[in-house]
Order: sequence, then C-alpha cells, then structure tokens
Amino acid sequence: MYIPKHNQMEDGTALLAYIRAYSFAALASSGPGGLTATHLPFVIEEEGGRITLLAHMAKANPQWRDLAAGGEALVIFMQPHGYVSPRLYDSRRNVPTWNYVAVHAYGRPVLIEERAAKLELQQKLIRQHDAGYLAQMAELPESYIDAKLAAIVSFSLAVTRLDARYKLSQDKNPAERERIARELEAGGEGVAAETARLMRKHN
Repeated sequence: MYIPKHNQMEDGTALLAYIRAYSFAALASSGPGGLTATHLPFVIEEEGGRITLLAHMAKANPQWRDLAAGGEALVIFMQPHGYVSPRLYDSRRNVPTWNYVAVHAYGRPVLIEERAAKLELQQKLIRQHDAGYLAQMAELPESYIDAKLAAIVSFSLAVTRLDARYKLSQDKNPAERERIARELEAGGEGVAAETARLMRKHN
C-alpha cells in the first residue's frame, strides 16, 4: 500500500485497537483461478506483540483451497471514511478527496481442522458479537453442531507485516482540519463522524 510519510501510523497499540474495532475485513488471496477476496468477521488475538487473525468461510467457497496451498494472503481492514469537499480549504485551488483509515495485514493462513478448535473459534466469535447467544448455542444437538462445523473451513493467520495508512488531512492547517472535521460530524452518527473523531485524535 502506498503510504506517504505524513499518513504513516506505527503505534502498535493503536493499530491493534483499530483492527479490533473494525474486525470485519476482506481476505484476499491468489490461486490457480487468479485473485479472490471474501469478506469475513475476524477474531484478533495478540500475545507478546504478535498478532493472529482467526476466521472461517463456507466450505463451498473455493477460496479455502488457496489458503490450504500455503501462499501469502492479505487481510484488508478499511473503516471509517468520509468525503472531503474542496469548499473547506483556504485556497480555491483544491480538488475533492477522501479521508480514511486502512490497515493491511499479511501472513500465511493455516487451516484449523480439529473439531474442538473449530468450535472454540466459533464460540470466540459469538462471544465477541453476541455473548447472549452462547447459552442457546449450548443447547443445540451435537449432530447439528457437527453438521455446521463440517460446512465451514476455519483458519488462523499469523501477521508477518502490518501496513497502515491514516489519511486524515494531516497535511492541512489546523483551521482547515477543524472545518473538515465539523463537516464530517454534520452528518450525524456513522462512518463520517467516526472519521472526524479519528482526525481529532491523530492530528
């Protein structure tokens, strides 16, 4: 990913917090059929400074064969974002642009094949997004759980490289940045307002 110096983010703690907050991402890989991408919810784990991403996809999705082949894959986290109008700059000689945060995580996926490990991953994902469902899940018949687990392919990806671009008007003056942030906030809650929050935090 192209990252100008003023858009770089190298704070590991901030990056970990970001990918945990925006854990629905695109997994891209290459195989005999060319490039493929699937959008997935991820569980993000960190131990001793090492980040591991865990997820699953439908077994009917042929991309899992790319993962099984052991090649490098790319996970793209991209939220939030917002349009920036040239009306907000001091000079009229400007053009529209977009503010955004994007993080690219690289690594080689490893399939998770043991039933217990696959089930544990599903429980982690549910605990992350819908902890109230765990009790109901525990009442499901084993045969039903087995059938569901058999229909998915689970994997882990140890992150070997993390690239981040925080494009948040860092190259603009304080007055311009404030106008941009206010404009993004004017739309109410949502990705634009969250972009404004990150602008205030990182500028």
